[in-house]
Amino acid sequence: MQTTHLPGRGLVVAVISSIGTRHEGALGLVAGLYLDLSRVLRNSADDPAMRYRTGLDDDIYAHVLKTPGALTLINRTAVQLRALAEEVPVGRLVRLTAACQGGRHRSVAAAEAVGLLVWEAWGGAYGVDIEHHHVDHPALTPSTPA
Repeated sequence: MQTTHLPGRGLVVAVISSIGTRHEGALGLVAGLYLDLSRVLRNSADDPAMRYRTGLDDDIYAHVLKTPGALTLINRTAVQLRALAEEVPVGRLVRLTAACQGGRHRSVAAAEAVGLLVWEAWGGAYGVDIEHHHVDHPALTPSTPA
Protein backbone atom coordinates (compact mmCIF):
# COMPACT_ATOMS: atom_id res chain seq x y z
CA MET A 1 0.00 0.00 0.00
CA GLN A 2 1.17 3.53 -0.75
CA THR A 3 -0.03 6.55 1.20
CA THR A 4 -0.06 10.23 0.30
CA HIS A 5 -0.13 12.38 3.43
CA LEU A 6 -1.29 15.98 3.07
CA PRO A 7 -0.33 17.49 6.44
CA GLY A 8 -2.47 19.91 8.35
CA ARG A 9 -2.01 22.20 11.27
CA GLY A 10 -4.59 20.06 13.06
CA LEU A 11 -5.55 16.41 13.07
CA VAL A 12 -6.03 14.18 10.04
CA VAL A 13 -9.74 14.55 9.42
CA ALA A 14 -10.23 12.63 6.16
CA VAL A 15 -8.96 9.28 4.93
CA ILE A 16 -9.49 8.49 1.27
CA SER A 17 -8.81 4.97 0.03
CA SER A 18 -8.43 3.68 -3.50
CA ILE A 19 -9.18 0.02 -4.16
CA GLY A 20 -9.53 -2.40 -7.05
CA THR A 21 -12.77 -4.35 -6.75
CA ARG A 22 -11.41 -7.35 -8.67
CA HIS A 23 -8.85 -8.06 -5.94
CA GLU A 24 -9.76 -10.61 -3.28
CA GLY A 25 -11.00 -8.94 -0.09
CA ALA A 26 -11.28 -5.50 -1.67
CA LEU A 27 -14.88 -4.93 -0.69
CA GLY A 28 -13.91 -5.52 2.95
CA LEU A 29 -11.86 -2.31 2.68
CA VAL A 30 -14.88 -0.14 1.81
CA ALA A 31 -15.59 2.52 4.44
CA GLY A 32 -17.58 5.74 4.40
CA LEU A 33 -18.72 7.29 1.14
CA TYR A 34 -18.27 4.95 -1.84
CA LEU A 35 -17.40 6.10 -5.34
CA ASP A 36 -17.39 3.38 -8.03
CA LEU A 37 -15.49 4.61 -11.08
CA SER A 38 -15.52 1.34 -13.01
CA ARG A 39 -17.99 2.54 -15.61
CA VAL A 40 -17.79 6.33 -15.48
CA LEU A 41 -14.15 7.18 -16.15
CA ARG A 42 -11.94 6.01 -19.00
CA ASN A 43 -9.81 3.02 -18.11
CA SER A 44 -6.12 3.69 -18.72
CA ALA A 45 -5.48 -0.05 -18.42
CA ASP A 46 -7.25 -0.56 -21.76
CA ASP A 47 -4.24 1.10 -23.43
CA PRO A 48 -1.26 -1.31 -23.42
CA ALA A 49 1.13 1.66 -23.15
CA MET A 50 -0.56 2.71 -19.88
CA ARG A 51 -1.55 -0.64 -18.38
CA TYR A 52 1.52 -1.08 -16.20
CA ARG A 53 1.64 2.51 -14.94
CA THR A 54 -0.54 4.05 -12.21
CA GLY A 55 -2.68 7.06 -11.39
CA LEU A 56 0.29 8.39 -9.40
CA ASP A 57 2.10 9.02 -12.71
CA ASP A 58 1.41 12.56 -13.94
CA ASP A 59 0.36 11.53 -17.46
CA ILE A 60 -1.98 8.77 -16.25
CA TYR A 61 -3.47 11.14 -13.66
CA ALA A 62 -4.09 13.73 -16.40
CA HIS A 63 -5.51 11.08 -18.74
CA VAL A 64 -8.06 9.97 -16.14
CA LEU A 65 -9.04 13.53 -15.21
CA LYS A 66 -9.55 14.44 -18.90
CA THR A 67 -12.38 11.90 -19.13
CA PRO A 68 -15.61 13.79 -19.88
CA GLY A 69 -17.39 14.43 -16.59
CA ALA A 70 -14.41 13.47 -14.39
CA LEU A 71 -13.80 16.91 -12.91
CA THR A 72 -17.48 17.42 -12.15
CA LEU A 73 -17.63 14.05 -10.37
CA ILE A 74 -14.43 14.76 -8.43
CA ASN A 75 -15.57 18.25 -7.40
CA ARG A 76 -18.97 16.97 -6.24
CA THR A 77 -17.34 14.18 -4.26
CA ALA A 78 -14.98 16.65 -2.55
CA VAL A 79 -17.96 18.83 -1.58
CA GLN A 80 -19.78 15.80 -0.13
CA LEU A 81 -16.73 14.72 1.87
CA ARG A 82 -16.26 18.22 3.31
CA ALA A 83 -19.95 18.44 4.21
CA LEU A 84 -19.74 15.09 5.98
CA ALA A 85 -16.65 16.26 7.89
CA GLU A 86 -18.62 19.23 9.21
CA GLU A 87 -21.20 16.86 10.72
CA VAL A 88 -18.95 14.43 12.61
CA PRO A 89 -17.62 15.05 16.11
CA VAL A 90 -14.12 16.49 16.47
CA GLY A 91 -11.55 13.71 16.44
CA ARG A 92 -13.61 11.39 14.23
CA LEU A 93 -12.48 10.61 10.69
CA VAL A 94 -14.54 10.89 7.54
CA ARG A 95 -13.80 8.27 4.92
CA LEU A 96 -14.18 7.90 1.19
CA THR A 97 -13.46 4.78 -0.83
CA ALA A 98 -12.80 5.28 -4.55
CA ALA A 99 -13.02 2.04 -6.50
CA CYS A 100 -12.27 0.80 -9.97
CA GLN A 101 -11.53 -2.70 -11.23
CA GLY A 102 -7.78 -2.93 -10.69
CA GLY A 103 -7.11 -0.11 -8.23
CA ARG A 104 -4.15 1.25 -10.20
CA HIS A 105 -5.50 3.98 -12.48
CA ARG A 106 -8.96 5.56 -12.10
CA SER A 107 -9.46 5.11 -8.36
CA VAL A 108 -5.92 6.27 -7.61
CA ALA A 109 -6.18 9.42 -9.73
CA ALA A 110 -9.64 10.28 -8.40
CA ALA A 111 -8.62 9.68 -4.77
CA GLU A 112 -5.60 11.95 -5.19
CA ALA A 113 -7.69 14.67 -6.87
CA VAL A 114 -10.46 14.58 -4.25
CA GLY A 115 -7.92 14.58 -1.43
CA LEU A 116 -6.11 17.58 -2.82
CA LEU A 117 -9.35 19.54 -3.34
CA VAL A 118 -10.52 18.82 0.21
CA TRP A 119 -7.14 19.71 1.70
CA GLU A 120 -6.94 22.94 -0.29
CA ALA A 121 -10.52 23.89 0.68
CA TRP A 122 -9.52 23.51 4.33
CA GLY A 123 -6.50 25.72 3.70
CA GLY A 124 -4.20 23.11 5.21
CA ALA A 125 -5.97 23.38 8.56
CA TYR A 126 -6.57 19.62 8.65
CA GLY A 127 -4.65 16.66 7.34
CA VAL A 128 -5.81 14.28 4.64
CA ASP A 129 -4.43 10.77 4.14
CA ILE A 130 -4.88 9.02 0.80
CA GLU A 131 -4.30 5.26 0.91
CA HIS A 132 -3.81 3.23 -2.27
CA HIS A 133 -4.44 -0.39 -1.36
CA HIS A 134 -3.87 -2.02 -4.75
CA VAL A 135 -1.62 0.41 -6.64
CA ASP A 136 1.37 -1.92 -6.14
CA HIS A 137 -0.49 -5.08 -7.18
CA PRO A 138 0.20 -6.53 -10.64
CA ALA A 139 -1.91 -5.12 -13.45
CA LEU A 140 -4.99 -7.24 -14.09
CA THR A 141 -5.98 -8.56 -17.48
CA PRO A 142 -8.81 -6.54 -19.01
CA SER A 143 -12.23 -7.89 -18.12
CA THR A 144 -15.19 -8.29 -20.38
CA PRO A 145 -17.82 -5.59 -19.67
CA ALA A 146 -20.87 -6.97 -17.87
